Amino acid sequence: MPLTTEQARAYARDGVVRLSGLIPTPDIETMRNAVWRKLDARPERAARPSKLTAREGEFDAIGSPAIRALLDSLLGEWDEPVRWGLPLVAFHTGEEAWDVPHRNWHVDLGGLPGEYSLARFFVILEPSRPGGGGTGYVAGSHRLFTAIAEREGRLRSSAEARRRLIAHAPWFGELSSTRPGEDRIQRFMRDGAEVGGVEVRVCEMLGEPGDVILMHPLMLHAPMPNVLSTPRMMLTQFVYGRP
Repeated sequence: MPLTTEQARAYARDGVVRLSGLIPTPDIETMRNAVWRKLDARPERAARPSKLTAREGEFDAIGSPAIRALLDSLLGEWDEPVRWGLPLVAFHTGEEAWDVPHRNWHVDLGGLPGEYSLARFFVILEPSRPGGGGTGYVAGSHRLFTAIAEREGRLRSSAEARRRLIAHAPWFGELSSTRPGEDRIQRFMRDGAEVGGVEVRVCEMLGEPGDVILMHPLMLHAPMPNVLSTPRMMLTQFVYGRP
């Protein structure tokens, strides 16, 4: 299914859009159970477990007809992933209170728009609530990265992209640092900022099992703390279009 007009506008403006109930409940339950089996097979449980990659097609259901139709509309022709679905899990990460993090803000892919064709999306397996570890992102940041790349040339790494962005807008440098007594939730999530005519603010990926969140490949994002008793549990997927 292609994006609706309203969804396409939100994606263009913010760089992230949530598509409600795109994956059927039985498939979500099957994939969630597969993640839990992988976790239960481990002798110890880390706050952020790693190496949960599918080995036997446990998450192939995210390559559903609805997802395939969405990818067709976004990419045209695209390459079938070797494996569908990389689990992203976060149990309580140890913080007493939730706050906007200052570390690990990054963009996964640099370059000039038009040099690649890529879609990235997340599938929610467990309810994703505020403070529950849903991936954090700066809405609108993809537009600033695109403008910088068009003006200054290729962004060769995440670190270089961030340096250029901070030089362009000190608000992003302050996001990546701390000041005693600062209310980071108010400043970065509620107030946000306007940079070069673009409204930016920090958001969390929230939603219900079966929802799909589409994220622009030039989005500034970071792992968020989970201060809840319930786990953050999602699958993520990169899909590359053909030249």
